[in-house]
Formats: sequence, C-alpha cells, structure tokens
Amino acid sequence: MKTPKKGEVVWAGYPSAHVFNYVRNSKSKKLKLSRIKHLLWGDWVKVTNYAYATDPKADLRSSAEKTQTNKAPAKMVPVRVRGVSGYMFVEDLQPNQLLEIVFVDVGQGDGALMVTPDDRKYIIDAGVGDNMYRYLKWRFAGFKSDTDFDGFIITHPDQDHYYGFSDLVNDPNVSSQAIWHNGIVEQFGVSSSGKQSTAKSVLLGKTKKVSGQKYLTGLVETDKDLRDLLKDKKRWIKQTTGKSKRFPGLLNDALLAKDEGKRRFPNIQMLSTKHGEIHPEGSFLTGYGPDNVDGCTIQILGPVVEDISGSSALRTFSKKPKETTAELDTSKTKNGHSVLLKLNYKNVSVMFGGDLNSSAEMFLLGHYTGLPVYDPTQVRVDEVVEAAKPTFRVDIAKSCHHGSADFTDHFLETVNAAATVISSGDNESHGHPRSDTLGALGHHGRGARSLIFSTELARSTNEFSRRKDSPWFQGAQFKAQAEAETDTAKKAALLKKAEGKFELDRKRNVTVYGAINIRSDGEKVVLAYMLEKPSKSRRWDIYTLESIAGGALQYKNVKDAEKQEEKRRNNRI
Repeated sequence: MKTPKKGEVVWAGYPSAHVFNYVRNSKSKKLKLSRIKHLLWGDWVKVTNYAYATDPKADLRSSAEKTQTNKAPAKMVPVRVRGVSGYMFVEDLQPNQLLEIVFVDVGQGDGALMVTPDDRKYIIDAGVGDNMYRYLKWRFAGFKSDTDFDGFIITHPDQDHYYGFSDLVNDPNVSSQAIWHNGIVEQFGVSSSGKQSTAKSVLLGKTKKVSGQKYLTGLVETDKDLRDLLKDKKRWIKQTTGKSKRFPGLLNDALLAKDEGKRRFPNIQMLSTKHGEIHPEGSFLTGYGPDNVDGCTIQILGPVVEDISGSSALRTFSKKPKETTAELDTSKTKNGHSVLLKLNYKNVSVMFGGDLNSSAEMFLLGHYTGLPVYDPTQVRVDEVVEAAKPTFRVDIAKSCHHGSADFTDHFLETVNAAATVISSGDNESHGHPRSDTLGALGHHGRGARSLIFSTELARSTNEFSRRKDSPWFQGAQFKAQAEAETDTAKKAALLKKAEGKFELDRKRNVTVYGAINIRSDGEKVVLAYMLEKPSKSRRWDIYTLESIAGGALQYKNVKDAEKQEEKRRNNRI
C-alpha cells in the first residue's frame, strides 16, 4: 500500500505484524530496532508523528544516538497501537478493515462480538454473567461516551445466552438499534378467569395441535406484541412472590430504558425465516441481503416459521428426533428454535448455531432438502448430506450447545467445517465439551487437520501462582487491610485498590486470554487466541485457513502462510 500519512487509520497485515522500537542491547549496549508488540491481522493502527528521539522515556545516551533515532527508519511509519508507540513497516499495513468475530469467554454460555467490514457492531448472545459487559467496556473505551450497537441478538431464552445483556441494558451509555430474539418468551399461563398457572405446558405460550403435530402459536413477533405481554403482569410476574421471570424481565428493562426521553432500544422483535429482510433467496439480517455491495450477507436459517391457520407458529420438539411431535419438551423446543445465522463474506462462511439439538437438526435437514430424512428406507444418509450442503456447509462453525452430545452426525457431516469454536465454562455439571463431540467434530471436519477451538481451554489457569504475581491475592490483601481499618477514608481507599486488583484479575482471565478471535478479508481467515505467557515477538497463537489450489478453505500452517506473505511483500511472486 501507499505510505499512510499522519492521522490515518490503517490495519495490521496478514497473518500478523509487529511494532518495532529502539531497544538497547544488554551486551553491546548499542541501540537496536527490535520487536515490542505482536499484532493480529486486522488490528486497528493509527499513524502518528511519533519520534523516539523526543520520547522522554527514550534511553538515549549521546547526541549521535539522538541523531540516529530522530526520524522513522526507512520504509517504516510511526504508529500508535494497543497502548504502545513505535514503528511499523509500510508493507505490514493494509488500508481495508476486516470482518471480525470475537467469541468472548463468557464462562458457561455463548457470547460473540461481530464487527462487519463496514464497521457495524452486533452482539450475538452475552452469557449469563458480566463477562461480556466487561469485555465490551474494555473494548469500547469504558463506555465513557454513548456507544451505539447495530443489534443485540438473543438466540433463545436460556439464561446462559441472554442474562449477560442485563448489564448492557442497564448502562445508560449503551444503546442498540434493535434487539432480536426467537419469538419465544417464557411466561405464566393466565386462564379466562384471570388465574395464574405455572405449569410447564404453558411456559412457552399458547399451543395448537394440527394433524398430530403440536405448535407454539403464542409467539412474540413484534415490539407491540412484547408491550402487550408486559402490560399483563400476571403473564410474567409470579403473584405469590412478586418476582418476575428473568427473560421477560430483561426485555421489560430494555423496553423502559431511555435517554432524553427516547428509547435506547427502540425495536425489540422476532428474528426468523419470516422476520427479517425478505428476498427470493430467503430471510436476511437487515442490510445484509444478497444485494449488499461489500459482499457480506447474513442469512437467517432458523427458527423456521410455519403458517398455521394464517398465523406464525413454531413446531414443538421432543427429546428424540421425530417426524411428528404431539408433545412439548420445553428445553428441546426453545433450544431447537435458536436463531440460526449463516454469514457469507465473499468466499468465507460462518455459522452461529445457538443451542441446536438433534431434534432440530433433523427437522432442518428435512425442511431445507425436502427429503424424507426420518425414513432410512426411502433416502440414504449421503443423499441427505449432499442435498443439505449448499445450505449448511461453512468454513467456520460455532459449535451448537457448548459441545453437547445432543447432535446428529448427519448434520455435522453436512456442516463440514474447517474450524469449529466451542464456547463453554468451568463451573458446570454437563462436562461440556463432551469427548464424543470433540471426536465427531474432528472426524466430520474438513481437511487432514480440522481445527477445534475452546474458550475454556484458551483461558487455562496456571498450576501454581506466585503470590506477588497474583492480582487476586493482592486484592485480597487490600481487602483484609480495609476490614481492619477504622478510618473511613482510608478504608474506602483500600477497598478501591482491592476492587482494582480484582478487576485486573478478571480482565486478564476473560478479556485477554479466553477470547477466540476470527479475522477475514473474505478470501483468507486467521483464528487466534492470546498466549498466557506472551513475548514481544509472539503474543498470539495463530492458525490460518486458505484455499488450496482454488478449492475450499483448509488449515494452513501459519509458518507457511507467513513465508508466502513475505514472498508476496517482497514482490517475488
């Protein structure tokens, strides 16, 4: 690219790049240009007028050294990036922003930040705690000024997917153009006489049976539908305790959240195959249909809405896949109708699968192929897989239900991902990801070495920690001192120091080490997570996906990718 000028924003090159500065050699005592920061492809870089010679922290010992370092080295520009100033080679920079997806370590649950190539920001699930909120607060300058997202997507009403939005909804500086959900809002039943029912059979709203198949017919499709539901407090606040159900309580908080009299979340509605930007090819996220000029589309593959007597409905699912389901398994149904998104950016595809299960997968395979998938005497598995691949095959997949064993091999074989990301946590009783799931993901994945990433494994903890290196221990010391302090001002100061250390500990574990980062220009992909013991030359563990001989994307050793890129930069190919 052309040499960028002061003030321009550019991005770090593929597959990674380095910031350099002058460092004194410990033996020769001479200044040498050395790596001081390892950047991931697509990291935001600002070109500055920085000069090492005028930096008050510069270790300059003679006028000759000052003369040597009074301007940027040849073929380099001064930059500011990720808290450091230094120099970068012009050939290590690029002018265009990438597609970015960050699967945040939300503990047990799902949570991802998606930043599209045109810089629109979406949150797809947010976990159950405040990990997502803390990550975003770190990412977006502490929410010190108004931060407007383009959309919050709640794939389905399970707490480990939606409750983390609470902190975002309650932050007065956070807003979003829309909140989308799958149309299922957990509630209480209310009889014609006004009596409240807590029975599981009414938990997901009204139902209707047609030709032996039960359907959910009381879907909350529009913003008005939600407002009507929330007006009737018997439907979501328990009369005997006065406590609300969490999911409608969250949506109520979002509905009431205002800034200068205007709703901070002005549109809360259903997202499905019927609710979105409708094209002949299907339903798409608003602004990301097949006519999008930058080549980025986001198709909505689920939940699949069916028409029952002129009204929108979702079929119920049972524990095991069945062609017709007369019963209602609440967990399988609300999970199985997760918002299912397929992103295509030029030649790269990504699937966000929520908590799909085997019952939902079989239904989706049948729906999109039109084949009798439940009857092996009528159709072979390989026929189903080949017919479904145009719809479900992707390069990168977010593993459904945190690596649960409730999946079908048919669906995994159809997805055939080159890389799979699993979002799971430490403190759960499910043992996710399951060992058989990991085996199946590898077996059905693409290429000789399909990749499997896990937020839980990316943020491992040290076997032993020295006390002086532990922010948590330092915080505990300050807290103990505060508890023994009688002076109110001193106590407050110590508690503030303690909370600062605790916050540092949480940030290091979640915002720094646990996240799985994906970057793509629509042709190549980088997947990476931060090393827990980084060096100045290697901060990221990086994996690359590239097209082999014009075929589908597959894993390519990052060293080979780096060599190939170095040759390109040197104009040797």
